[in-house]
Amino acid sequence: MIKYLILMMVCLGSKLFAQENNNHLTATIIGSGSPKFNTERSGPSVLISYKNTKILVDMGNGTQANLHKINTKIKDIDGFLFTHHHLDHNEEFAPIFIQSLLGRNKTTIAGPKQTTSIIDNIIDIYKEDIEYRLSKSGRSLKSVKSNYAAKNLTGNSPLYIGDIKITYTAVNHTIETLAYRFDVGGESIVISGDLTYSKSLPILANNADYLIMDSGGAIELGKKRNATRSNNDRSNTKTKEKAHVNLVESSQMAKEANVENLVLTHFNFTNVDKEATSTEIRKNYVGRVLYAKDLMVLPLENEVHSHNGISHSHNNEHLPEIKNSSKEKLLLQNKVSITEDKKNDVRIIKSNAIPNHTVGQFPTKGNPNTITEQNKEYTIDLTPTLANKITYVYDLGIDKGRPSYVFGVAINGVKFEPSANEYFRNIETNEPNHEWTLEPLSEEVNLGEDYNNAHVQPNGEYHYHGTPTGLVADFDKNKMTLVGWAADGFPMYYKMGYEDPMDAKSKVVQLKSSYTLKKGERPGDGISAPNGTYSGKYVRDYEYQNNYGDLDECNGRTGVTPEFPNGTYYYVVSDEFPSASRCFMGTPSNDFKIGGGRNQTQQRQNQPRQREEKTNENTPPSFTNILKRMDTNNDGKISKSEAKGNLKENFQNRDKNKDGYITQDEMTRRNQ
Repeated sequence: MIKYLILMMVCLGSKLFAQENNNHLTATIIGSGSPKFNTERSGPSVLISYKNTKILVDMGNGTQANLHKINTKIKDIDGFLFTHHHLDHNEEFAPIFIQSLLGRNKTTIAGPKQTTSIIDNIIDIYKEDIEYRLSKSGRSLKSVKSNYAAKNLTGNSPLYIGDIKITYTAVNHTIETLAYRFDVGGESIVISGDLTYSKSLPILANNADYLIMDSGGAIELGKKRNATRSNNDRSNTKTKEKAHVNLVESSQMAKEANVENLVLTHFNFTNVDKEATSTEIRKNYVGRVLYAKDLMVLPLENEVHSHNGISHSHNNEHLPEIKNSSKEKLLLQNKVSITEDKKNDVRIIKSNAIPNHTVGQFPTKGNPNTITEQNKEYTIDLTPTLANKITYVYDLGIDKGRPSYVFGVAINGVKFEPSANEYFRNIETNEPNHEWTLEPLSEEVNLGEDYNNAHVQPNGEYHYHGTPTGLVADFDKNKMTLVGWAADGFPMYYKMGYEDPMDAKSKVVQLKSSYTLKKGERPGDGISAPNGTYSGKYVRDYEYQNNYGDLDECNGRTGVTPEFPNGTYYYVVSDEFPSASRCFMGTPSNDFKIGGGRNQTQQRQNQPRQREEKTNENTPPSFTNILKRMDTNNDGKISKSEAKGNLKENFQNRDKNKDGYITQDEMTRRNQ
């Protein structure tokens, strides 16, 4: 009796789930395999369902058997779609199509070019057999041809089957291939088909609930594989055309599309090393990753339920909220040393880049990376001078372009990198518009930053985009406090300064930025460039107004400070835009250049650092290095006004011919 009741409850629960799921857009993975025969994975096929509408996408080997397992009859299917016409994707279409003709149902059949030709050929080859079977019910081939509508899909006009809207786009493969998007009731599923990286796919899949993707590059359990190579790239010849994505490409497209779930399918082996594969994917994509298997139903059964009669899913509840407001103590210890080398006129900062305060939760949905120790070393001018021109942290100007420089490093050894490699993207082509760089500190831009306005790069390096809240929390607001060093050697202070910049006895006040939010509308068309009201979402939404505040274009000024009682130029980290400066008044060290310098070159990071030979105190530093730091007019020699540190003090001794300049010959001679 108890067994009977349990069985009744299980059946009732399954029935209720099936009824509830009928009101959802679902995808059943009919086959998750490849051309390679696999008893655990049938050939590629997905069944899309919503209420009473069913659409079968691709029909590989084993499709009919698996449809039978889920009690789905061919006569109940309303549409048949092809992503492309490789045999492993359509080899069971002929018997399925013939059964559909015999079943009296109305169907839509669509796909890339040759779809209608394939249907015509099937009818031509099996005409006698079809006529014979139809005659048993008093019908003829002519009478049932009106039961299906076949078309080769071109252009971009949407297709409707039942209540489901179907849009499609061409993607890159060895033959003409289409990806499909299914939308109904606010839910969406995208099937990529076989492909290599395609700019069109992220546009089609934008904000979709599920992206069912070619699994190229997935790692087989017990084996190692290069994530940049796909499963099917077997040839080393240069002439072979690439057929499938690798993990870098699939994760990048999922990221660009901002999909909630990436579902990998089309495996040519049985067991996937999910941990290793997910690790590679996480370098780009932060949503959930699922690994398809035959008869998997999306959404998963435990994700669909209802409250007050409204059914819905919680597909991302396993991930923390993007708003990263928690405060967690790191087990890793902060290590930093800041030393002065007066002989070479440099300040040397060495750090493991671990902050000395609590941080948010990492990984998180907005930032999937884990904080790890680094081996950082920065060398900056000890006695910097103002340069003849401003250098920007972006490559196109003060408010636009790709990140070009890290701005500086905090006193705890964590870098300030105010720029972000994120941009407005063309609505039609998905191409980034580098004229419109996203502002990381905007409430409209969420990169998973924690309460310190910081997050973690893929290499594990924690860094600040703005005010390091945890670092400055204990700063005395009645004092001017050093917070870091800029790449050009000038100091950085946190928001407070002397009311009279040249009087250390004057009142300490909060310094005001001279940047304001622009008024009016952005000039873009909303397709290739953003439109709408200036809101602070983009760096270009702000403009500098001379003398509006206390600070200049680089968010700095000249004055006395506790560390420089005789005065210096210094930058201010403000709570309002731009927070950390977006430009340099001096000459930034190459150690801060993004894409170059000591800390940006991966090859040098991975090589053991060679021990530098100790030099005799009388041995001068490299003249080439001196020129880089001091030769502001690039004439190949150092004037007295350009000289710094010990060289300035010993200028008369070095200038042997007393012409007012030090040349390489004079610099490399020993003092007599």
